Amino acid sequence: MFIYRNHTDNELPSITCPANIGQNVTSGTCGRVVTYTSPVGSDNCSGPITIQTAGFASGATFPVGTTTNTFRVTDASGNSATCSFTVIITDNELPSITCPANVNQNVSSGTCGAVATYTAVVGTDNCPGATTLQTAGLASGATYPVGVTTNTFRVTDASGNTATCSFTVTVMDNEPPTVFNCPIDFTIGLSNDVDPDCLTMGVGLNQQQPIIVLA
Repeated sequence: MFIYRNHTDNELPSITCPANIGQNVTSGTCGRVVTYTSPVGSDNCSGPITIQTAGFASGATFPVGTTTNTFRVTDASGNSATCSFTVIITDNELPSITCPANVNQNVSSGTCGAVATYTAVVGTDNCPGATTLQTAGLASGATYPVGVTTNTFRVTDASGNTATCSFTVTVMDNEPPTVFNCPIDFTIGLSNDVDPDCLTMGVGLNQQQPIIVLA
């Protein structure tokens, strides 16, 4: 008598991923080319197929942040197994910022300051998302007081890296002062008085002259 036995492959295939990878960005870019040994699954039976289901292929440019690469192997019986590893790219490159040259101005006539303008300061970075903030001083177009004002700007990139620059605005008071409400010119003269012990003073207005009479 012939006995038919149905043998089923219930053994899972196996697959092993490389270790996690951590690298810094390539200078001037917002990522890095990363290579790794692509995992290939194995099985007790012939015919397993390995595919990548998430992440980027070896040799691709990986962006800043964490990318999870996942691979799955499936055998001829439909059994499958997966493995994963991460590629972490760190943006360690500082942003760049350049301030204008120092500004020197005289006061505006009749005032104790001067309006100073300068080109807006905007930082740049190898990755998008950098923001620039003025942390000290006055804005362009403001009235600057006499003396030295230091303007400082800070750029911060999406990864928290920062850079700063500063320049000064010096306003000089070169305007001479003006004297107001001076009295009119007057003349002091000496004259005899009937009382030799008395000093008298008279102020003449219009055609009269102020005189001091001394005995």
